[in-house]
Amino acid sequence: MAIYRFKIAFEDNEDIYREIEIKSTQTFEDFHNVIVQSINFDNQHNSSFFISDDYWRKGDEIVLRQTDTESRKKQESEASKKLMNKCKMASLIDDPHQKFVFVYDPKTGWTFTVELLKIVPDDAKASYPRVAKSVGEAPKQHKATTVAAATLDEEDLDEDEPHVDDAAYENAHSEDETALLESEEGEEEEASEDEEMVDSEEGDASEFDDHSEEHFEEN
Repeated sequence: MAIYRFKIAFEDNEDIYREIEIKSTQTFEDFHNVIVQSINFDNQHNSSFFISDDYWRKGDEIVLRQTDTESRKKQESEASKKLMNKCKMASLIDDPHQKFVFVYDPKTGWTFTVELLKIVPDDAKASYPRVAKSVGEAPKQHKATTVAAATLDEEDLDEDEPHVDDAAYENAHSEDETALLESEEGEEEEASEDEEMVDSEEGDASEFDDHSEEHFEEN
C-alpha cells in the first residue's frame, strides 16, 4: 500500500501551504476533510477536485456532493461528475507528480494547487491522512467586509446628514445675526434722531442770538 505525500498551497499565496500524507486506498473525501481541517476552515460547503495538467488547467471534476440538478442529470448521462466518497486516491494518480486544483466553497472560490511530491513508506504507528508539514498561517475563511461596509455607511451618514444640534446651532446663529442687525438698525435710528435734535437746538439758538442782537441795537 502506497502513501502519497501532497503539497497543498493557496493559489494566491504559495508561501502558505500544507504537506499532507494519505493512503492510496483512502478516498478524495478523506483528502478533502484533512485539507479543510489543516487550514481551520469549516466543513459546511461543497468542494471539488479537478484533475490538472502541468499548467493548472482544470480537467475532470470530482465533487464532494452533487446538487439536485446534477442528480437528475446523472440519470440521463453516464458522464456525470465523480463523487469523492466513491473515488480512491490511487484511481486518479497517473503521474509521479500528479496535479489537482482544489476549490472549496464555489461561492467564495477558495482555490488551492495540489501536487504529489513523492510516495513515502507506510508508518505503522501513524494515523492517515495526516498533516506532515504546515507552513504559514491560513487567512480567515470569512472576511469582515459587511461590518466594514456598515461602519463606512454610518460615517458617511454622519458627515452628510446634519445633526439636530447642528441645526439648532445654525438657527441660533441666524437668530443672533438677526438680533444684531436689528440692534444696529435701532442704534442708527436713534443716532439719526439725536442728530435731528441737535440740529433743531442749534437752529433755535441761532434765532435767539438774532433776536438778542436786535434788542441791543434798539436800546
